Amino acid sequence: MKHSLKNNRAGMALVSVLLMSALLIALYLRFLDNAGLQVRIDSRQEAVMQTRWAARAGVEYAIALLFQDKGLGDSYGESWKTLTDATAQEPLIFGACSCTVTVTDESAKVNVNKADEAFLAALFDFYELGIIDNSALTGESERRGAASRLSSRILDYIDEDDTPRTLGAEFSTYVMHGYVPPRNGPMVDIRELLEIPGISSDLMVASGTRPGLLDLLTVYGDGKININTALEGVVRCAQGLPADYDHERREDYFSQLLAKRPFMELAGFTNFIVAFDWQIKKEYTNRFITHANWFKINTHAQHGEAERWLEALVKRDRPGQCRVVRYVEIP
Repeated sequence: MKHSLKNNRAGMALVSVLLMSALLIALYLRFLDNAGLQVRIDSRQEAVMQTRWAARAGVEYAIALLFQDKGLGDSYGESWKTLTDATAQEPLIFGACSCTVTVTDESAKVNVNKADEAFLAALFDFYELGIIDNSALTGESERRGAASRLSSRILDYIDEDDTPRTLGAEFSTYVMHGYVPPRNGPMVDIRELLEIPGISSDLMVASGTRPGLLDLLTVYGDGKININTALEGVVRCAQGLPADYDHERREDYFSQLLAKRPFMELAGFTNFIVAFDWQIKKEYTNRFITHANWFKINTHAQHGEAERWLEALVKRDRPGQCRVVRYVEIP
């Protein structure tokens, strides 16, 4: 009997030891797992921070190129554009991060807060951008008036009154479609266009060779357009050429003008105008500049699976001093 009790106690002790060993092993494995997880978390956080600073470094690289440009004219053939565009094929390397950089001249676009309806309607028609509305009260066909409707709705969003244009939209239309009422004042960000009924993300971005509203419109600058960097449609649709120009005369003017670009000083552009037709009024030439002041810099940094996008709005004065007005980071 005593021998049996001793065996039972020995067996229980052995089981206890085995259970304790199993528990210790489980705790040890859990510790290793947690330690590995912490290492992975720390590594991920470090990669995220590296991409953030690499994206910032890309912005500083572009600003340095803009600062070095002391010329009287700006074109997309200069180093601030060509060297940053080259990063799409050969990214900048900062530590373990790669970074691509793009610089856009905001002066190449139409300031939507200062544009007139005829200019916008002509521009949207040129690029076949518009809002189609089968239920329009004017009874036009499906596509007719789409460009005019787009320009009217944009200007109704901006103007101070609540009276809609013929193809426009004011307070009642916004309420009907569940939109926030129009600003009835100048836009502060071009992405406000998405708050206008009928404007979708498809209209905002480029599609194939057709530019989007983000490529054509801006809210920065004094309304003057950089003749060197503006898209062809922007140049062609600017109002002010003599009314008696027929199609052939207009085509002759634009073919010569586009072939002469870039004008590395404003005098070169005005001299071209005088040589082509001295009767072109000054109001037309005053629509254009050759030196840009507002730029958007977009960078994309990557380290493994970690990525960071950064957009910087930069204002540059004549001596070349650059000031970052706004940073927008996308983790």
